[in-house]
Amino acid sequence: MRILRRIVLVVVALMVAGFVGLRIRFGEQADIGAGYGAKHLCSCVFVGGRDYDACRRDLGADMDPVQSRVIDHGVEAWVPLLARRTARFTEGTGCTLE
Repeated sequence: MRILRRIVLVVVALMVAGFVGLRIRFGEQADIGAGYGAKHLCSCVFVGGRDYDACRRDLGADMDPVQSRVIDHGVEAWVPLLARRTARFTEGTGCTLE
């Protein structure tokens, strides 16, 4: 039982260390990518009046790690476990990042 407990503790510690390492190494890039994706898609859909799928294709393959969805008057974009940004559309001013 002690060995199993130690193995579980080691595995959890490695997972936490891995997550912290990912956040330190890629967190800023993920935040920038999520912000860019949210703003671009919001402007394309709500200001440009284009279809979400067409706008998403405009981002290109480099943005594949960034997930996104249209929400009420805006777009939310995120890189799982690393970053999340939202851009909202306001009549007269367009889309802005929150």
